[in-house]
Amino acid sequence: MVETTISRFEQYLTGVLARSANTVRAYGAEVRRFGLFLENRNLSFTEVTKADVRAFLFELKGGRGNVSISRTLSSLRSFYRWMIREGDLDFNPAASVASPKLPKRQSLFMTERETVSLLDEEEGRDDVAARRDQAIFELIYSSGLRVGELVGLDLGDLDLKGLKLMVRLGKGGKDRLAPFGEPAAEALKGWLEVRRHWFDPAVSGEALFLGRRGGRLGDREVRRVMDRRLNASGLDERYSPHSLRHSFATHLLSAGADLKAIQEMLGHSSLATTQRYTHLDLDGLRRAYRSAHPRAKENAKDVDQ
Repeated sequence: MVETTISRFEQYLTGVLARSANTVRAYGAEVRRFGLFLENRNLSFTEVTKADVRAFLFELKGGRGNVSISRTLSSLRSFYRWMIREGDLDFNPAASVASPKLPKRQSLFMTERETVSLLDEEEGRDDVAARRDQAIFELIYSSGLRVGELVGLDLGDLDLKGLKLMVRLGKGGKDRLAPFGEPAAEALKGWLEVRRHWFDPAVSGEALFLGRRGGRLGDREVRRVMDRRLNASGLDERYSPHSLRHSFATHLLSAGADLKAIQEMLGHSSLATTQRYTHLDLDGLRRAYRSAHPRAKENAKDVDQ
């Protein structure tokens, strides 16, 4: 009965909310862990109180940090919202449980020089994998894609002539058009010229990016490719494919792009999310202020004369 309920919840996450496979797995795992906790207390999902949720989180605190606890609580809140939707409950026992305090953290992004270094094609590699990898990194940086969006792209989503692509069912289930630049277009053309070498009609389908066995490229492989490129470039190993997305937004903002436009390109539903997502270094802010504000210069008194 418990497993049947969780499976239905996972189907809802996939089919209705269009959550990624990773999110579905993570939420399902947390709810299963909670189910075992309730089983030891001879409780069902429908008998849970706020105190039970708090007791479960307290038990987890022994081996987890606040970020992990917060994710667990988010999973339970989503699960019980679904149960209310299904008519199994009329209240959410996890809704009013306080989330643990999380440290303020700025997401890692690359400087423009570091980004150029990462995007420099690796010497001595002109094979199928090299062309695919170059297209991956150029496209993430050029369009600000999430890795899940990148690996979900199909050939039909790509418009090379118009320099744009359709990002389907991104986070929140919203499709959007994303532009990309000439370097990304050239890298994509290079990949498409050799894609046939890995194409397998039995498993490839319409996937834009393929793995060596012909199937759709997975997000873990993108992370492995990134690690290799970071090592070859001598860059900080803490960077991830998502750092390129952060860099895309930050560099656009630094160049004067409108925040609302960046929000649309990133696919954020809230402008506040975009504001947290983008960063300008202090020197950049100081330069922008001194060059634009009429009262920032030493001779500012002359401006009004």
